[in-house]
Amino acid sequence: MKFTLIEQKTLHQGFFRLDACTVRHDTFAGGELNIVRENLERGDAVVVLLHDPIRDEVLLIEQFRIGPVARNDNPWLIEVVAGMLHPGEDPLDCARHECIEEAGYEPTTLKSLGSYYVSPGGCSERIFLYLSEVDATQPVGTGGGLDHEHEDIRVFWVKREDALAMVRDGRINSSGPMLALLLAFQ
Repeated sequence: MKFTLIEQKTLHQGFFRLDACTVRHDTFAGGELNIVRENLERGDAVVVLLHDPIRDEVLLIEQFRIGPVARNDNPWLIEVVAGMLHPGEDPLDCARHECIEEAGYEPTTLKSLGSYYVSPGGCSERIFLYLSEVDATQPVGTGGGLDHEHEDIRVFWVKREDALAMVRDGRINSSGPMLALLLAFQ
């Protein structure tokens, strides 16, 4: 099956970019279809689950997120380390510096848990998931995010089973940490 991107027009350029894409693609019935779809281009990101295997604890973070505000929901989400890749940046390099900036830990290993598209019907963002083992007693910094990125991050450790319970009961309710925890420990 083939497709042709006929036109890509930028509708909005801010922190993210919104494009209108005109595409022609083959159909499963053997024909062709011309469509126009909007795509939110926000770049790719990494998600890193830090695990101390001796204590069997995982590092969680909590921070304000704008998405839930639109739904009048609690905007302070419990997540794991994550960050956007800079253009051309290797996901492993991004994972390393995000662990230090957000959590205050330097990952000793980064095991890939896979990658996925966040919402491919209208967004090109791909997430690279990693698991890293660290010693919770050996931070290399304070974490908490970067002031110039306006980050305000609470960092805390919980037992692995408690984190999985937080996924099951909805206290962890965003895809990155949910998938990282389930892929790493289920």
